[in-house]
Amino acid sequence: MSYLYQELERRVAEWRDRGYETAGFPAIAEILQYARDEDGTLRFLRRAQLTALETYWYLRVELGTPTIPQLYEQLFPKSRDRIAAMGISERLFGEVDFDFDTLTQRIRTDNAFVRANQLESLRETLTLNYPSYILALAMGAGKTILMGAIAATEFAMAQEYPEGPFVKNALIFAPGKTIIESLREIADMPFASILPPRLHGPFAATLKLTFTRDGEKELPVVWGSFWNLIVTNTEKIRIQKSNRKRNANQLLLALTGQEDHDADIANLRLQAIASLPHLAVFSDEAHHTYGQKLLGKWEKSGEDGALEFKEQGIKKVRRTVDYLAQETNLMVVVNTTGTPYFERQPLRDVVTWYSLGQGIADGVLKPLADNIQVFDLDDAEADHLVEHVVRDFVSTYWSVALPDGSPARLALYFPNTDALD
Repeated sequence: MSYLYQELERRVAEWRDRGYETAGFPAIAEILQYARDEDGTLRFLRRAQLTALETYWYLRVELGTPTIPQLYEQLFPKSRDRIAAMGISERLFGEVDFDFDTLTQRIRTDNAFVRANQLESLRETLTLNYPSYILALAMGAGKTILMGAIAATEFAMAQEYPEGPFVKNALIFAPGKTIIESLREIADMPFASILPPRLHGPFAATLKLTFTRDGEKELPVVWGSFWNLIVTNTEKIRIQKSNRKRNANQLLLALTGQEDHDADIANLRLQAIASLPHLAVFSDEAHHTYGQKLLGKWEKSGEDGALEFKEQGIKKVRRTVDYLAQETNLMVVVNTTGTPYFERQPLRDVVTWYSLGQGIADGVLKPLADNIQVFDLDDAEADHLVEHVVRDFVSTYWSVALPDGSPARLALYFPNTDALD
């Protein structure tokens, strides 16, 4: 049995050996071959980034940008191979008399069945009606550069083939202000090392890079225009109403309409993005986008005490992407993450995976050997653990400082308040 990303890896390798041969769009071979110098050394992108870029373009030009269910059907024509790749047990397959369509329909509609068999992430995979791929690269492997490279090559292909099925606008968003700051690396990307000179010229002359700023009511983009690369955090664009609590001191906010104003700011930005045709959406840290909140929760009925399912809907970020899919011609959604899981369930939309172990073996990431220590955390060991951590910090890092003089700091993280207590 092989996973989706493993089967794709094999097919992409064969495509690479054929020189990225593609009917109708030869410029993609020119772009991907440009990633290496004449002697075969990588020009700019790391190996993992280039492999992910190759996989993305294999999906786009060779397979026609299928949705994930369509992709499983193409790569695993036999139902038994397909359910194995999806992580579905033979037992569940047998419960529906080995009828794949009946099984998938039950996953889409039967809440109790999904909950009992922990199929929440697979249900999301099967219900998305637009192409949405997860590129899983370990932290530090360069996901920001990868997103910039995909956007640049899409724009270049769209300019080379104006009537082709290529992206002419791109939105990159991240969950929170901290991560969006890391995305500013895109502004300094050497696109000339990614695109061949004849394609880089038109791209550089037309690219309009926009970072959203606090306080701006609208996006500084021309509605309906092309070649916009917009970078924002989800709070500035997602569909939501203000959850500010009203009390005696905040009543004035409600009377003045300030809460509605906050919601309108997000909606205006989102409407501007929705006006942009041929759109691609890039979601950094995809585990914030994926994962339905268990689709709801089970509660006892107030009438007879029986368990009943209460719908909770999906994550706000996913609702925002769904809105864009409805309002404009969304070409593709690209999700990057180092943790492709939802509540310990592997996400089945992963099309390429560069693991932590691979990053260490390639010298991209620091080895973990001798850097992780494990303790049993119970009442008897808690004092010992804290004492050990503090002593280690003082002996090892007390004299360490950043170039600006900022001293080393110690932070303790806990999974919940019980562990903290």
